Amino acid sequence: MPTIRSILLTAAFVLAALPALAQDDLIAIDVLLQPGPKMLAEAAEWNARMREQSPEGFELDEKHAPHITLIQRFVAESDLEKVLMAVDEVRSAFDVNTMEMTATGLYHIPAGEIGVAGIVIEPSEELRALQEAVIIAVDGYARTGGGESAFVPDTTGTPFDPLLFEYVETFVPNQTGERFNPHVTIGIAPLPWLEEQEKQPFKQFTFGANGIATYQLGNFGTASKRLDHHE
Repeated sequence: MPTIRSILLTAAFVLAALPALAQDDLIAIDVLLQPGPKMLAEAAEWNARMREQSPEGFELDEKHAPHITLIQRFVAESDLEKVLMAVDEVRSAFDVNTMEMTATGLYHIPAGEIGVAGIVIEPSEELRALQEAVIIAVDGYARTGGGESAFVPDTTGTPFDPLLFEYVETFVPNQTGERFNPHVTIGIAPLPWLEEQEKQPFKQFTFGANGIATYQLGNFGTASKRLDHHE
């Protein structure tokens, strides 16, 4: 028969393990806008050029879906259905399929000798209002402390940069409101090549949206696994 001491020790062990279990239960999500055909074509063209420079880079596909991030957050897996329902309420309040957005240039985030590049989008008042609505909807479910286990595994074996975890952790407030930088990530390439491309004239273009979706993030902040079931 177990003694009181052994029961207390067992209970202490279980309690000590709870924070780690909670952290492992986190998912890194991206609530995003799906761009229309014009942006998809432009992003695919840039992605092909970048993979010529960095063949190890990712290809835009169903596991690296082109998108415009509204917010990124860590949420508990047990809260996921509630999060999706909250996003559904925003979806019903905004007719995003009538939105018209403008692509204005290129930018990149350095990651060692390479950069993660994107097509920059003008942060219109409509986009800002949509982002604010999503922030409010998801805010009550946001968690902290997410790490690599919160992301879709990288099957190429490419290590995760810890800066990615910090980026998701601090997306609100660092990438929201007046700091909102809407963009479509288009791939990775060597820094000198990216810097040279950004010096070249960029032909602005307009494009539409094709709905709101929620994804689980993968390496480099890609939209890797769709979590909702909307067409």
